Amino acid sequence: MKTSNSLLSSFRVLCDREPARPMFTFVDDRGRDEETITVAGLADSAATIAASLRAWGFQPGDRAVLVYPPGPDFVRALVGCLLAGVVPVPVYPPNPVRLKQDLVGFNGIVESSEPHAVLTNSAYDRARTVGAVTGLFDRSKPSWPRLRWHRTDRCRPAGAPFEWHEPSSADEPALLQYTSGSTSAPKGVVITHGNLSQEVRTNATDLGLGDGTRGVFWVPQYHDLGLISVILSTLAGNGHTYVLSPLTFLQHPSVWFDVMSRVKATHTAAPNFAFDLAVRKTTPAQRAEWDLSALRVVMSAAEPIRAATVDAFYTAFGPTGLRRDSFYPAYGLAEHTVSVSMGGKLVLSLDPVALRAGNVKITENGTRLVGCGRMTKPDGRIRIVDPESLLPCGPDQVGEVWVSSGTKALGYHGLDEETRRAFHARVDGDDTPYLRTGDLGFLHEGELFITGRHKDVIIVNGRNFYPEDIEDAVRDSHPGIRPGGLASFSVSGDDGERLVIFVECNEKKADDELRAEIADAVRRRLYTTHQLACDDVLVGRQGLVLKTTSGKVRRRACRQAYVEGVSV
Repeated sequence: MKTSNSLLSSFRVLCDREPARPMFTFVDDRGRDEETITVAGLADSAATIAASLRAWGFQPGDRAVLVYPPGPDFVRALVGCLLAGVVPVPVYPPNPVRLKQDLVGFNGIVESSEPHAVLTNSAYDRARTVGAVTGLFDRSKPSWPRLRWHRTDRCRPAGAPFEWHEPSSADEPALLQYTSGSTSAPKGVVITHGNLSQEVRTNATDLGLGDGTRGVFWVPQYHDLGLISVILSTLAGNGHTYVLSPLTFLQHPSVWFDVMSRVKATHTAAPNFAFDLAVRKTTPAQRAEWDLSALRVVMSAAEPIRAATVDAFYTAFGPTGLRRDSFYPAYGLAEHTVSVSMGGKLVLSLDPVALRAGNVKITENGTRLVGCGRMTKPDGRIRIVDPESLLPCGPDQVGEVWVSSGTKALGYHGLDEETRRAFHARVDGDDTPYLRTGDLGFLHEGELFITGRHKDVIIVNGRNFYPEDIEDAVRDSHPGIRPGGLASFSVSGDDGERLVIFVECNEKKADDELRAEIADAVRRRLYTTHQLACDDVLVGRQGLVLKTTSGKVRRRACRQAYVEGVSV
């Protein structure tokens, strides 16, 4: 691969031209700057880790599982792997005190990725060791896989300068990112250096990134949005990035805005639920103190975007100077490196009955859908295809979203048949190999709209329902329903598909009477809105609705938990 085209080449240029430039500032849970990493500081620490990887027996192409709490040690290890030609496999760190739940997924990733070793820092390794000791006498708990663990914060500089690895071609794997699907059968997406290079370049153009960019982000560092759109984009020279822990945001949402106001942030990004949470957990008095007038891009991505959320957020945060035109809807997935479409401008009101039948019919007071923008990659293309017949859909018809561009990943690691089916789909009369996203949507005036997941569509008595529509209908049916605590799905029964809804309750100790009251309210609202009967409503505490680390509802995991007899 030509040096000028690789992500690391941009970092090398920065090292030569602006070694003292601040790249990342990590912020504590009170919004104070805790540690700033400069270009030279990151290059030096990453080179030290890269040299240690060689000493530990890593060769170019080997894989390393990265297990770190949020913070600078993860960034140093990630870049160290890239400098050494080692393929990083970022994972969410298993909680040492709840290994029974977390280790199943972790062990699945380790088995799938076949790493040379695991990289971590001293703080996490100590916690892991304590957790392992306390579980020695409980044979019901899964155990850590037999692998070597290395603490990268203990690496010491080598005597000679480390020679950076240069990718041999654009198709050389750069990182392995596991999707947030099944824990028992994880899929690792092979993202190449060519994928990363084009993704970062296109994002810089679309988002107006540059030397003057000041980004503030709390999205998890382990997945595509935080990993590539934040960390690796900054590595390429796109401004100064302030990083908060996701836990800080969840516990104290106001800190996000404290920091953005203080540093005059120009860019930020979050899933839809974060904007709902911001409205609920901040006060008018706090908003009056914040100055968000410098924000040019407020990206909403990683989960379905609700028009009502957007309206409420910009109404509540109007006094901060936040402009409505800063809102920037986007759609993407790991299998396409990150982004598919960017910069949505349209909000459509659609006939819900026609939409359930797969047709787009604009009407007043209908279901409101937020557009996710256009494909902006120079070689990119979006097709809407019938997922059953694999034939192209007509205008204003809903189908599966198929995409192709230079950021389409190489495939799933070690899963040849899955790769062939998902990454090399073809439409009649078109030789282009497309990626099947599994998402349903349509194009309107060139803009992409997402309506739901193909596998999540609920079919009851021949009628199609999107889970998001069902959840939207019942979310305010009772004040005891916890915001964001809903998941709807179907299970097979003797008489066909049965509709089930998981509901999280606001009360930590809800009695049977309150649970029954909430369930009854959900059933009545659902029937009133959709003339749909619900076979089972389970009301439980926070945690009943399973989610990914980025906050997306894992409906298939909820379905599996229900089938296995989850207790509430």
